[in-house]
Amino acid sequence: MNEQDFRTALRDTMAVQVAPPQMSDAPVLEAAYRDRKRRRAMWAGLGSAAAVVAVAAGVAFLAPSGSGDGGVHVGAQPPSGSAPAGDTKTSWPNGQTDRTATSGTQYERGARLADKLAEVVPAGYDLPDSLQGTDHPAKAHQGQYEDTVGGREVWEYMAYASPTKGAGVGELLVVVNSPGGATGDGCGLEPAVWGMKGTCTEVAVDGKQVAVVNVTTDDRFNQWAGYRYEDGTAVFVAQSLSLYGAGKPALDALPFTSEQLAALAADPRFKVV
Repeated sequence: MNEQDFRTALRDTMAVQVAPPQMSDAPVLEAAYRDRKRRRAMWAGLGSAAAVVAVAAGVAFLAPSGSGDGGVHVGAQPPSGSAPAGDTKTSWPNGQTDRTATSGTQYERGARLADKLAEVVPAGYDLPDSLQGTDHPAKAHQGQYEDTVGGREVWEYMAYASPTKGAGVGELLVVVNSPGGATGDGCGLEPAVWGMKGTCTEVAVDGKQVAVVNVTTDDRFNQWAGYRYEDGTAVFVAQSLSLYGAGKPALDALPFTSEQLAALAADPRFKVV
C-alpha cells in the first residue's frame, strides 16, 4: 500500500448540542463560522487504511495530499471544487482543488510548523519517520483553508509527530489558526482544539495568560495548551501518552509538564502566520 492509497483516521462527530458562541463586533458570518467549526467533525485518531466513517453530519477523514511528502488533509472534505455547506464560495483559493494546499506559501507554513515541532521535543525522545507494525504515519503536516471571514481568508496549519521512548509511543500536535479562527483569551479561548474539552487552568508565561486543559471529553490527547495573540493568531499544543488507536505501548510520562506545554503555546516560533 503506497502513500497515495493511504486512508487513515477519523474525526468523531460531536453528538452533543453546543451553545452558540458569544456575539462580537465581527459580522454575523464570523459568528456562524465559529459555531459551525465548533460543531465540526473531530479527528478520531489515526485508524486503519480502510477506515472511513460516514455520519449524518458529514464525513471526516485524514488522507495524504497526493504529493507524497507528508502533507495531509484533515477534517470534513466537501467534493472537490465545491464549497462547504452554508458558504457562498464556488472555488478554493490559490487554484486548489480542495481545502489542503499542496504547494506554495500555505503549504510551506505547515511544513515549517513540523520543523519547529521537531525542535522542541525533549532530550531522551526520538521522532521516527515511520512506526513498524502499524499503518499510522509517524509524522505529518498540512496547511488547510478554513473559510473567508470579513473578506479575510482563515487558515489552519497543523503538524504532529509520534515521540518514542523505549517501547512507548506518544503523540504531539501543534495547530495554528490564522486571525479569525479563534476568539477569547486564557480559559475563554474558543473553540477548543478539535473539540477536546476538560478542566482548564490559566498559566502565566511572560505575562501572557495561557490556557492549559486536562482533557476529559475523549482519549485522543491527554492535555493541550492554547494561546491567542493580539492579532488573533491562535496556537494550540497538545500531548498524549499514547498514539490513539495504534495498539502501541504508551509512554511512561507525558513529554512536557503543564508549565512547559503552556510555554510552547506562547512560543513565537510556532506563530507561522
